[in-house]
Amino acid sequence: MDFWEVVTKRRSVRSFTGDDVPLDKIKRLIQAAHLAPSGNNSKNWAFIVVRGEETKNKMRQDIVAKIDELASRMGSKKAKDDFLAYSNYFTFFDKAPVVIAVVMKPYDSLSMRIIKRYETDTAVFSDAGLQNVSAAIENMLLAATSMGLGTCWMTGPMIARKNLEVTLGISGEDSLVALIPVGVPSAEVSAHILQEDLGGVVRYI
Repeated sequence: MDFWEVVTKRRSVRSFTGDDVPLDKIKRLIQAAHLAPSGNNSKNWAFIVVRGEETKNKMRQDIVAKIDELASRMGSKKAKDDFLAYSNYFTFFDKAPVVIAVVMKPYDSLSMRIIKRYETDTAVFSDAGLQNVSAAIENMLLAATSMGLGTCWMTGPMIARKNLEVTLGISGEDSLVALIPVGVPSAEVSAHILQEDLGGVVRYI
């Protein structure tokens, strides 16, 4: 695929065939992610490749338990019903042959140390560390698309972040930020159409 074909064919895929993803392709995804730009070339990311069914099932259990806990505390029936319906999107990853857990490592820089020491307005605190990891995730998604694989950038499961981190062995200052299921799409993925009118998202000054 050329660049624009990859960009337009990148879609959120939530249904996969039973086909496995070879290890060499998984390695290529991680290589693509690791080439992403990051502040001070810090590359403050790490990846956990989950292929075992037992671990995926435990991750699903962690999330379902948190969904049930939160739902039990909701007084509004409509709010509860809406939440339970939406939460179906939090657990489909266990049907993918591979799930890549994306971990953010602490990011530090001279400017951040200065801000933390001398600036009291927390609104100016940098989210550069998360931006670094987000760039790595996007590289991974585009690389997967170029290989005919489907992915989905999942943050919904982070409602159970603490339990998932225990299950995945993430500790210290590292934090889980997303799950990326990877597999062969179970249906043809239609491409996006490039928008000609971008007046709603861009200003030229």
